[in-house]
Amino acid sequence: MSFLRASCHIVDSVPVRWHRGSWVASMVATAAASLVSLATAADRAADESAIRAASQAYVAALAKGDAQALAAAWTPDGDIVDAAGNVLPGRATMALEKEAASERPQIKIHETKLRFLSADAAIEDGVVEIVPRSGGPLTGRFSATWVRQEGGWKLAALREARGAELTGPAALADLEWMVGEWKVIDEHPAAEHTAGEPVIEVSTRWNETKTFLNRVMTITHSKDAPPLRITQRIGWDPLSRSIRSWVFGSDGSYGEATWNRDGQSWVAEARAVMPDGRQTSSLNIYSYDGKDRCAWRSVPTHIGGEHVPRVDLTMIRKEAAAVGQQ
Repeated sequence: MSFLRASCHIVDSVPVRWHRGSWVASMVATAAASLVSLATAADRAADESAIRAASQAYVAALAKGDAQALAAAWTPDGDIVDAAGNVLPGRATMALEKEAASERPQIKIHETKLRFLSADAAIEDGVVEIVPRSGGPLTGRFSATWVRQEGGWKLAALREARGAELTGPAALADLEWMVGEWKVIDEHPAAEHTAGEPVIEVSTRWNETKTFLNRVMTITHSKDAPPLRITQRIGWDPLSRSIRSWVFGSDGSYGEATWNRDGQSWVAEARAVMPDGRQTSSLNIYSYDGKDRCAWRSVPTHIGGEHVPRVDLTMIRKEAAAVGQQ
């Protein structure tokens, strides 16, 4: 019996010693893994901070129009796919940025998320808001690919997408600046006024529900003749899903136009019928400075086969014009 008990004790003691050794080894492995995990987490946090700093520096360079800093933020073969699907070389494209800071829109980045594909690559997704010098803000989404290169984080790809389309009255928000009283001013006050030069005034108001902008242009050629009055309504057309306008003149003319935004300007592609039946078409370009002035160019594209030069006007709010004359 004692031999059996001794044998059992020997047999039993083996697994006890093995379990203890395994437990110690497991503790050592777990501690080592924890240290590695802590080191990896610290590196990842440092990389995330570095990428966000590089992203903020890029936005700041955009605001300043710093072409050199913008180009340096890209890898040599990085590319941009804009919201229209155009593929552009990142570094070469940004090196062409030369617009003055005072002319550039304000850029705001929202809701960014960063996810790492590997230790040396990450994707930043977010929402961008562009606030132009005139009109309402434009929103869209972006996806930027950052890679570790040349001792830092560089942009390897940028993908852009438009935000939700504005429809109905909300689509007219960018034309809010038109509301008010305007007049055409002489950019060269020292020059003599041309005999018979018309006086042009524009008054713009919202309708009661803010679904249309009502504009009235009064063109006075002389005190002895009644002025020409042109009324225009600008609103959202649900059929064409665009901003359109309809115009009627006191001389019997009428027309319509489709409006589109082009950078900092609005372009109205207009077609009209004159009192004598002639048909005309033109591009009317409105470039608002964000304050009290608007450059208005009318470029004829067809006037009964006749060549007519474009018209360049400068409009100013009446309040500002009155202050300037004091």
